[in-house]
Amino acid sequence: MPPLVPNPDADDSHRGTNADAAPTLPNIARALESRGWKIGTERGYDDDPHAFKIYRVRDGRRAMEALRDALRKEEERGCRIRRETQTVYSVCCAGVRSRLNEGKGEGVVEMACDSEDSVGGFVEKARVIEEAMKRGSGRRST
Repeated sequence: MPPLVPNPDADDSHRGTNADAAPTLPNIARALESRGWKIGTERGYDDDPHAFKIYRVRDGRRAMEALRDALRKEEERGCRIRRETQTVYSVCCAGVRSRLNEGKGEGVVEMACDSEDSVGGFVEKARVIEEAMKRGSGRRST
C-alpha cells in the first residue's frame, strides 16, 4: 500500500472562485472579499448572514437614487427611498438593502446570502452595486 500523501490542492483558497459554485457562505465570502465585501449579521434585526459593504458618500440622496435605478426591475413596486429618521434613508430592491446616514456621509449596502442561485450572481450584483455607488457618489456637473 503506498504511503498517504496530503493533497497539495486541498486548500484552494488562493485560487479564483468558480462562478457556478454553490452559493454557500464560504464560497460567497471568498468570491466577494477581493471586492471589499464582508459577511456578517446585524444585531437586533435578524440573525441571517448578509454580504455587506460600507461606502463613504458625498451626495447621499443621489447615491441612493443611482442604486435604486440600477437594481430596480421593471415590474417591481416596492423600490422606493424611505426616510427612516432625520438623517437616515433606506431603499430595498432585488434582495439588496441599503441604508444611508447623511449625517455621517456613510452608506451600508447589504445583500441577502440566499438571493442568488450561484456565486457568479453575487459577484455580478456586487459589480452593479459598486458601479451605481461610484456613479452616484461623484460630483454633479452644473
